[in-house]
Amino acid sequence: MKNISKIIDSINESIGKIFSWLAYVLLFVVLFEVFSSKIFDRPRIWSFELSYILYAVMFLMGFGYTLKNNGHVRIDIFYDRFSKKTQGILDVITFFLFFVPFVGLAVRYSWVFMMQSWQILEHSQSAWAPPIYLFKTFMPIAFFLLFLQGVSELIKAIYKIKGEK
Repeated sequence: MKNISKIIDSINESIGKIFSWLAYVLLFVVLFEVFSSKIFDRPRIWSFELSYILYAVMFLMGFGYTLKNNGHVRIDIFYDRFSKKTQGILDVITFFLFFVPFVGLAVRYSWVFMMQSWQILEHSQSAWAPPIYLFKTFMPIAFFLLFLQGVSELIKAIYKIKGEK
């Protein structure tokens, strides 16, 4: 089970690092638009839409990476005071009580959302009209990667309960 956890961790770590490079592409697009519209008085139709698509993809594909690196918001007022074993028990309980239902529904409905978009080959309503179905494909993938990382965290919690590292 440790190997499964390590594989999932490495997948999400790699994907998180790869998609973090979109921040530089996003920066370039925003700076290009600022210079284009403010300095040359020639705004571009596509830059705003591309910037929020890039940001959304970067955000989505960082779900698993953020969970792996303990970056999601938590309230640790009591949790940190508990023993490692108690923390592990709480992690297992909350995994099945909150995480699985939320991420399960997110995967399911984002899959439906994506498939509907692909069926009509959905495009944006703007003048640029980029294909939105490509962007929506990242949604179920991101939630599935989050689920996988949750499984990895569950495995770690089980080892925490056992007193192993």
